[in-house]
Amino acid sequence: MIVSSSSAKRWIAASVISVLLGASGCSGSGDGLDENGQPIGGGGGAPPPTPPPPSPPTSAFKQIQDTIFTPVCTGCHAGASAPRGLRLDEGNSFALLVGVPSSQVPSLQRVQPGNAENSYLVHKIEGRAAVGARMPLGGPPLSQADIDLIKQWIVAGAPAPTAAATPGILSKSQPFQLVSTVPANGEESPAVDQLMLVFNHPVDAALAQSSVFELTASGGDGAFDDDSDIVVPFGRIRVSLANPTVVYLQPREPLMPETYRLTLRGEGATVLADVDNRALDGNDDGVVFTVLEAK
Repeated sequence: MIVSSSSAKRWIAASVISVLLGASGCSGSGDGLDENGQPIGGGGGAPPPTPPPPSPPTSAFKQIQDTIFTPVCTGCHAGASAPRGLRLDEGNSFALLVGVPSSQVPSLQRVQPGNAENSYLVHKIEGRAAVGARMPLGGPPLSQADIDLIKQWIVAGAPAPTAAATPGILSKSQPFQLVSTVPANGEESPAVDQLMLVFNHPVDAALAQSSVFELTASGGDGAFDDDSDIVVPFGRIRVSLANPTVVYLQPREPLMPETYRLTLRGEGATVLADVDNRALDGNDDGVVFTVLEAK
């Protein structure tokens, strides 16, 4: 598949303000306080509320990626052979986890923002999943500290990686561009019934329609822009509700063994744009994939 896009570049500058919250406390000798820090004989007033646990920093997902997913998980969960299609490389892990139903237990999301206990990822790494073995498969379990880090990130709402943590992701000062595709550039995939496109800004769902995407088969010769090209119709196009930077393209029929090209329209009467009305930027990306006959 060759993915290409074109449009005049449109830049919208945006400032990002980071607010750092620091905890401060009163100092003193402690005289007149009981062992719980309450005034002795203070009349039995209600104790102060327990402070909530600290939220993970905006770099939490980057830390999970760098210390868990990349060194531990991508030995198996990468590329076309990734089990259950779950790629945990840096370009695809967030899009394939957050708000995505588990293929083993579809009633559960792989990561349900705000709900670690019902997130299938947690079930798998804690060894309590209804299907299959504990992850990492064949290796030692993750440490409790690593599991707690993942759970804390999910409880905090599973925030997306920031632009500072992951270049190209969610940076409002950058033009609207395609970041990643599944299948990936130059990849040979054994079967494809859905394409996944990851962008660096949330996509305007009203514009994600067949008029801005064109999927073409080479006609068996592996080349394009000749008389053998065949346009492949889509059956469904949707923007992920849980992660609107992701668009799923489902061909009307599963793709047969072939080489395919996908073109995204960023100019003309109807164009793909983000939620801030920035048209897709022409960055001349080319992504090719070949569907292999299943053996």
